[in-house]
Amino acid sequence: MTPGTRFLVAVTSMGGALDQITKFWATKSLRPIGSHTVIEGYFDLEYSLNPGAAWSLLADLPAGGRRIFFVAATIGASFLIVHLYRKASPDNRPLRWALALLLAGAVGNLVDRVRQGQVIDFVVLHWKDDFRWATFNVADVWITFGLLLLVWDMIVRREKKEGATPVPERAPRRRRKR
Repeated sequence: MTPGTRFLVAVTSMGGALDQITKFWATKSLRPIGSHTVIEGYFDLEYSLNPGAAWSLLADLPAGGRRIFFVAATIGASFLIVHLYRKASPDNRPLRWALALLLAGAVGNLVDRVRQGQVIDFVVLHWKDDFRWATFNVADVWITFGLLLLVWDMIVRREKKEGATPVPERAPRRRRKR
């Protein structure tokens, strides 16, 4: 196993494990009480099950078809992430971190979908009673950080390309006459 592969496996394993540990905690601690206020008016912990994607998208699909769709989509995305990771330059650490975090989040939520057909969410951020963000979990945090890092890497890489001095083209070689 190459060092790059070990890194991907380590981040994915630890990220997925941390996600599952926090969901186990949420199930045991929050499910019986419903919710717990951490910072009044801003941050609550509230057990909920999300049968859909982010913001409960596609939650209204029939349960069996929804489960198959999300499991298949996650497996497909995971293969794509691994493929992109293997193609990424070992020197491009931001891209490799981004892909590893995306895979960790995908695996964390995939475990829930395979086991119970829905994802356990428990983190609620809100602004008093005026605004409430979608309830999420640790896997969603990995996915969000991975996406932010991916966008940042794309912007930085583009700026480096645009700021680089162009390499002059070499004149074609002339053939010598003998």
